[in-house]
Amino acid sequence: MASIALSHTNLALVKYWGKEDEGLRLPSAPSLSLTLEAFYTRTRLRISKENRFFLNGKEGGGKDAERVFSYLSSLLAFFRLPPSKFVVESENFVPKSSGFASSSSAFCALAAAFAEEMGLSLTKRELSIAARMGSGSACRSVFGGLVLWKEGKTGGESFAVPIKEAPSMDICALYLSLEGGEKEVSSTEGMRISRSSPFFQIWREECRKACAEIQEALKAGSFERVGEMAERNACQMHALTLSCGFSYISEKSLRALRLAQSMRKEGIPCYWTCDAGSNAAFLCRKKDMALVEGKAKEAFGSGLVCFPSGPGPGVKVKREV
Repeated sequence: MASIALSHTNLALVKYWGKEDEGLRLPSAPSLSLTLEAFYTRTRLRISKENRFFLNGKEGGGKDAERVFSYLSSLLAFFRLPPSKFVVESENFVPKSSGFASSSSAFCALAAAFAEEMGLSLTKRELSIAARMGSGSACRSVFGGLVLWKEGKTGGESFAVPIKEAPSMDICALYLSLEGGEKEVSSTEGMRISRSSPFFQIWREECRKACAEIQEALKAGSFERVGEMAERNACQMHALTLSCGFSYISEKSLRALRLAQSMRKEGIPCYWTCDAGSNAAFLCRKKDMALVEGKAKEAFGSGLVCFPSGPGPGVKVKREV
């Protein structure tokens, strides 16, 4: 007997960058994301006599296993459950070369499988809070489509809510595999350093404004306005890191930004975004996806690997019989 959860990753249109409380993973500002169909994690969890962790079919240890079991211990304490040990088997369907972090889907799936295995009847809000404790962005993967993560002063006030789980808007993402290698500055450390920027409070306000404006644009059905705000927010995040003397973007990342701008001049609505890494993504309509991918391969070479995705569903969980 075991519990199985499947959770999809998400792409932040308004970035999560900054923590008010590192232990609780309370964000410094709200964020807004698109859950993606193409990338996901499937996790099988069962109670056992010893802790064992398997990733993509191979038993693992080290930092990955340590983080998984530290998180599960924190959930046991949070829900006031007796000590338990688990076998966790996770499969990540997130191409490593995409440069796309799988922590959002991984910890959302882990939270959902844990709740099912321990017999917890959690609401979506409660599950979002539990997932946030493992990885901030995981709280958004509880829901499908377009999702808002609310900031809050306490752990119970910060959670994700759905905006539109089945978006009527034609909106897709195309990931570009531009660079490889480890980041010189981890996301956790980068967020910590960024708080020292003289522009940090401005960044917080800009994120609040962007979340509100994107929601209005969604109501109005304006893909172009959604894209404009997402691109602007990504540029602001990377400007913030530059103000602290470090950066995640590369020359290729900036070429991708210029390419998106060039496509818009040609009448193709395409917008750039980039997380804490050098691999960029384009926001475009599904009907333009092939054209946008073709333009990207013209600019970066036919060997460029691209990963397209449309909107994806929220987390699903079941009890294995």
